[in-house]
Amino acid sequence: MAGSGNALAKSCDYSVLEIITAVSTPSEARALPRGTVVGDAHGGVTFSDAVAIILEQRSVYGWHDIDYHAESWTVIELNR
Repeated sequence: MAGSGNALAKSCDYSVLEIITAVSTPSEARALPRGTVVGDAHGGVTFSDAVAIILEQRSVYGWHDIDYHAESWTVIELNR
């Protein structure tokens, strides 16, 4: 189970892939463990610019769209 604090409480768990859907602050974005997947079904607009910058710095591949359970998600994997 990935995440901590507020982010963990607001995560979606589809048994195969857990997507953190709320990250409130840059410090919370820094605290998420490597391997965490963060995203939303709204094109990434859920996250503030300050949080999105930290998430992008922690990812090699950046934001990308996936189809998951008949929904389109914009996600980023934290691999740094």
